[in-house]
Amino acid sequence: MKGPSSIGSIVSSLYEVAKEEFLYLIKGKPPVALVPFIVPLGFAVLFGLIYQQNVVNNIPLVVWDEDQSATSRSLIEAYTDADRFQFAAQVSDEESMREAVHSGEARAALAIPKDFDKDLKSGRGADFLLMVDSSNNMFGNAAISASQEISRSFSVAAGQQLLESQGLLPDDALNSVYPVRMGVRILGNPANGYSSFMLSGLMMNGLQIGVMLSLAPALVTELLQPRWRRKNPFLILVGKSIPYWLFSFMAYLLSLYLIVHVFAVPMRGSWGEAMMLGAAFIFFVSSVLHIFSSCCPSRVLSLQAPMVYIMPGLLYSGLSWPNFDMSEMASVLGMLMPMTYGGDTLRDILLNGTAPALYTNCRIMLLGGLGCQFAAAGIFYLRRRFHIWTGENEGEGDQDEASARHKA
Repeated sequence: MKGPSSIGSIVSSLYEVAKEEFLYLIKGKPPVALVPFIVPLGFAVLFGLIYQQNVVNNIPLVVWDEDQSATSRSLIEAYTDADRFQFAAQVSDEESMREAVHSGEARAALAIPKDFDKDLKSGRGADFLLMVDSSNNMFGNAAISASQEISRSFSVAAGQQLLESQGLLPDDALNSVYPVRMGVRILGNPANGYSSFMLSGLMMNGLQIGVMLSLAPALVTELLQPRWRRKNPFLILVGKSIPYWLFSFMAYLLSLYLIVHVFAVPMRGSWGEAMMLGAAFIFFVSSVLHIFSSCCPSRVLSLQAPMVYIMPGLLYSGLSWPNFDMSEMASVLGMLMPMTYGGDTLRDILLNGTAPALYTNCRIMLLGGLGCQFAAAGIFYLRRRFHIWTGENEGEGDQDEASARHKA
């Protein structure tokens, strides 16, 4: 059993390493400590401004009205009065309509055939066409969703008028033409807004990029320019992690405050749960980056190599495509990435008020982080032994360590 002197020595070593790393983070010009703040805050602001409208509106719409009747004009008015569409032009033939969509003048086109009014009033039913440019799914989905709502409302109103003209009372006419009515209650994100849907995940992706840019070179720098040659490699790793974790956690809280209070993403859950999730997420990200840092031969490569791991994390996280509908290979890859456990869980806390997988995901990130820390410490220890055996940087390391101790 280790005595008080051993515990005191461990604490003293951690303090020395953490203090030296903290001074490195705040003394630069500009300070490296700003990096974990700048990236997630930058992501939150840039994407928050993009998604500030929250839904896609003002989709340019061209109209081809062959019928030229009061009924067709009512249908056109229903579309142009909707916020989702913006009237762009009226065309006289199908070729002009298609050209307007293909050229980008419009993203949707409404075509009303001849005898639309006559067919509707005869009771045979009437058809019209909505042509949508879905090369961008946001245009396509928004236009189709709005069109279905407009079409249903117009059809009910037209059917009610038709039955009233045959002598039915208004309520009876409405019940006949619309006998089954569906009630909809949308939870979490009632407006289907993109800001609430994506902004928290994009912020967390920016956070892990910020951690990567600041932390990734930490261990390889210690190998190439040793300052703590006589200290336990695991203590070096933990001591170096503490300042980065603290700055990153503060950046996480500041960025989360920004998206909630500036960009109006609702916080329906507990700030305490969000803080616990952020702490575990940063620990997992930092631990994985230590493996890259301990393996890479240079500082430059230690910044480049993690990009292959960090950047796909957003795609495999379940933020934009649900995990349960991914292929088996994609699900396995996603399980290796911190964003899978952090991004969607934070969104659940924000929008639903609770995240059923919160404690499971935090446990996975903590255990995964510990495993990565031990693996990184082992690799770092072996590489450091190799440097000692080959005599690389030995004199320089002793001199640097003495200098560091003097400063401390």
